[in-house]
Amino acid sequence: MEMLQIFLWIVYPYTVAAIVVMGLVWQYDSSREEGSQSKAGRLLAYAVKGLMIVCTVTGIAIVLSGRLSNEPVLLLKWLISLAQLQPDKELILDISILSKIHFISVFLFLLILAFTKEISYLLKPHLYLKKLFLKLQLEKRG
Repeated sequence: MEMLQIFLWIVYPYTVAAIVVMGLVWQYDSSREEGSQSKAGRLLAYAVKGLMIVCTVTGIAIVLSGRLSNEPVLLLKWLISLAQLQPDKELILDISILSKIHFISVFLFLLILAFTKEISYLLKPHLYLKKLFLKLQLEKRG
């Protein structure tokens, strides 16, 4: 069980961070065609949208649950320890199962997002909102 905890709360976040950074580098380094999307590309898009919904729902559930006493402080300390390259998994082991599910789903969302063309929205989220706004306006007219 100890190895699983080490993998989930130390190895997994660093691996996801490395893959996301490489996805960003690859996105800006290569020129990909905007043509038709393959079956795998559509599957990735659905997975990203589904995980975005899961992350949003679990995030809202965390906020609406009454267990906000010490968890945000523990989560922030854990994220800071990750950023300082001195991860403290004991901090994350004391939080609720809902928060753990939320973190795992957020990391999985970022991991899958790294393999799509939408990875650039991490650096420029206003472009994603602009795309959604334009899409809604086109649907309203049509």
